[in-house]
Amino acid sequence: MLKVKSYPAVLEPVKDGYSVYFPDLPGAISSGDDYEDAIRNAEECLSLHLYGMLADGDKLPRPSHMSKILKSLDKGDLATLIHPDIFGVKARQEDKAIRINISLPKSLLEAIDSRAKQLGIDRSKLLQKAAKEVISPGL
Repeated sequence: MLKVKSYPAVLEPVKDGYSVYFPDLPGAISSGDDYEDAIRNAEECLSLHLYGMLADGDKLPRPSHMSKILKSLDKGDLATLIHPDIFGVKARQEDKAIRINISLPKSLLEAIDSRAKQLGIDRSKLLQKAAKEVISPGL
């Protein structure tokens, strides 16, 4: 089982909030309008970055010790540990909607659109619901 560790992030104050980077993961950068926003965005950034590395078959680097990161900070910078949610990203990425092209008789399409309007949903959502009921009731 994959055990994912937290990674240190450095938050640099900028004119309109914070810039965030991960010293152990070049290219993993984020930002936020304030501290809380920067932390939320850093979690998403880290999760997506690590998910991408795993999907590409890359080995995840060992996170640096926070003491090493704290010694290298510039004045005004902050450091914190960010815990990724790789499994959440995996679930979202692998259950993404995929656009398909299908042909339906005009009368059936009109019935679908009419029923979708009654339910207050769009055509795609109605077809998803109908397919789930037929293929996997209770999904």
